[in-house]
Amino acid sequence: MSSVSETTTPDSPLQRFTENYWRCVRALDILRLRQWELHNLTLPQLRILFNVAESPGITVNELAAILGVTVSTTSGLVAKVADRGLVMKRVGKDDRRQLPLELTATGRRLTEEVAEAGDHFMAETALALGDDLDEVSRALAVLAEAAARAHPADPTEESAP
Repeated sequence: MSSVSETTTPDSPLQRFTENYWRCVRALDILRLRQWELHNLTLPQLRILFNVAESPGITVNELAAILGVTVSTTSGLVAKVADRGLVMKRVGKDDRRQLPLELTATGRRLTEEVAEAGDHFMAETALALGDDLDEVSRALAVLAEAAARAHPADPTEESAP
């Protein structure tokens, strides 16, 4: 493939790739949308919960950097999940302005439930792939690496060879 402009041809490899990519996204979105509806949470709120679960004591500033949004936006998201009793703020040991975040027992149960549902969904999907599982897994790894090279997380980073 020589250029991105090849998307204009109806049956080009790029066109087929794009169509199949979006078919996968729509099919896999089922789980995410179910979890949002079931728990009345948005994706950004779930990301807050999972980041706090992964890094207890994380601050709003650190979360904002991870999520790639402003501190103000992150504070609002944290306030919403805190109001629901899913996250609690602690007073910082060294700096009282820093508020380390931790999941409440309810927040832990919710993240565990969502993670288990995700694991179950992916296991069912993998089982449905049958003998194609290894091939699809390798293709997904190639796709992830290509996306990382084409769009590095840090704009100052150069693409890996």
